[in-house]
Amino acid sequence: MAAPPPRPATADTSATLAALGFAAVAALAALLFFFHLGAYGLWEPDESRYAEIAREMLTSRNFIVPHLDYVPYVEKPPLLYWLTTLAMGLGGVNEFAARFINALAAFAGVALTFEFARRVFDLRRAILAGAVLATSALYAVMAQVLTTDMLLTSLTTAAFFALFLDWRVGGHWRWWGYLAMALAVLTKGPVGAALPIAVGTIFLWREGAIRGAWRRFSLIPGSLLIALVAGPWFLAMILREPGYFAFYFIGEHFRRFFQSGYSHDEPIYYFLPVLFGGLIPWTFTLPFISWWSLKPDPARRYCLIAASVVFVVFSLAQAKLAPYILPAFPPLAVVIADGLVSTIERGDGRRFAWVGLLFGCAAAAALAVALTAARFRAPYPMMVRPALYAASVAFAAGAIACAVAFRLRRGALGLGAIVVTAAAAIVVIGYGRLMAEPMRSYAALARAINQREPNARLACFPRYIQSLPFYCRRRVIVIDGWTELTFGAEHSADARDYFFIRRADLIRLWNDPRPTVFVVDRRVLPLLRRIFGPWREIAADPTKVAIMRTPAAPLAGARRPAPTGAKSAPAAASLAPSAPAP
Repeated sequence: MAAPPPRPATADTSATLAALGFAAVAALAALLFFFHLGAYGLWEPDESRYAEIAREMLTSRNFIVPHLDYVPYVEKPPLLYWLTTLAMGLGGVNEFAARFINALAAFAGVALTFEFARRVFDLRRAILAGAVLATSALYAVMAQVLTTDMLLTSLTTAAFFALFLDWRVGGHWRWWGYLAMALAVLTKGPVGAALPIAVGTIFLWREGAIRGAWRRFSLIPGSLLIALVAGPWFLAMILREPGYFAFYFIGEHFRRFFQSGYSHDEPIYYFLPVLFGGLIPWTFTLPFISWWSLKPDPARRYCLIAASVVFVVFSLAQAKLAPYILPAFPPLAVVIADGLVSTIERGDGRRFAWVGLLFGCAAAAALAVALTAARFRAPYPMMVRPALYAASVAFAAGAIACAVAFRLRRGALGLGAIVVTAAAAIVVIGYGRLMAEPMRSYAALARAINQREPNARLACFPRYIQSLPFYCRRRVIVIDGWTELTFGAEHSADARDYFFIRRADLIRLWNDPRPTVFVVDRRVLPLLRRIFGPWREIAADPTKVAIMRTPAAPLAGARRPAPTGAKSAPAAASLAPSAPAP
């Protein structure tokens, strides 16, 4: 007797399955993004910088002009600072609150990716797309690093997907897209609107629907919405801060994009290895997807255009950093999930057993680095050696599980094995961060200074340490190494009391009877000993030492007179060669 045909799923059943699928993806993302979020100190320089800006905004109640070390800092718009200030106001000034908005933005990106894939494909692809994004190496790592890139990624993802849904089903999706663009502009400037508009324009041209698109998508009212939401803050900054327009719009955009050597200059192919490594472990699956057998689909085409635009735009820009490519990850996660499920549905899933071999290679590589950690010049392999051993075990177990599952044609089980292996590796990386903290964060040093000298002035030489004002709750005197504080120093009324470039100023501060803690590079200690004479050590870490003048010590300069008069060359050029901060 033939079995009865399966009954079609009811609306209630479909809704329940969708809710369960989202719950699984949400639990995975929450585990990876919020696990021990506040367990380690803020890393230099970005995390400490953005956290301190939010802390100063919270204490000063000045929500218009961002300040860093109590001088204007105008390199980025304020949305991340506003949200982080809110998190600190609710949860206290600590590492968890500082990183919370960033992790929440990453979580939102996964949720948006899941919902988009569910609407344009099906629930199976939606669950996998969310899992792919949550377990992609660069995305998961940056979910716990306080920068503007993850918030920008979440907002551009919302804009990308809203514009496509408006094209496909109509409704009011475009207005949500324009609102997301406005917030993206308030996060990182005009690029927040330029990327979605470029993607939508190229897609409509490719589909032969470009004519009349400005009217169908309400482009003029949408542009006005973006201007009304984002424009007032920029206008207020132009009116309140002399030189802001030239510094931000000319310097931070045109010069950063076109001028070689202006900032973070990298070759045009820089993002190729970043994209390959950032999508691990899912890059292991790409060669085995039956790409040429996939049926044409406008949603997949749109996602490929979105990822390509992000890749090309940031590759053409002169300034490049690895997190810049993050807005390409959500659409790529949708494409990868569609390719994986389609290949398995065609009956070609056994080819993914080769992913097990690649996981085995990863396990061998992690084990080899752990066994030879002492031979590396860099200290990191030795510091994270236990994490490397754990990662090798995770990859080895994943290799076996993937190979067996796919060989037995258990595609869902095999994909689950990849997700679990990636999640385990990401958790291990999280513990590796704790082990590497002494080389990447000055939190312990700053806390020790604050505990032992809670009322002393703080001075940095030869570069500004971003963590000091955050953990010590005090302004820092900067002797050379102004870096991103240059604009603020040049536009601050009391800059002459806090920003110096001359050796004479350094000696004058040392001789000042008021207690002052100098936080200096270890590499300049021999030179400073010749200038300062005896001192007492307050605290130290592998790269920095905090020192104070011994009360009975002779004045600095008594044995070797300091040069007088202004010097155009910074003190670091004459006292010690500069080196990049860790």
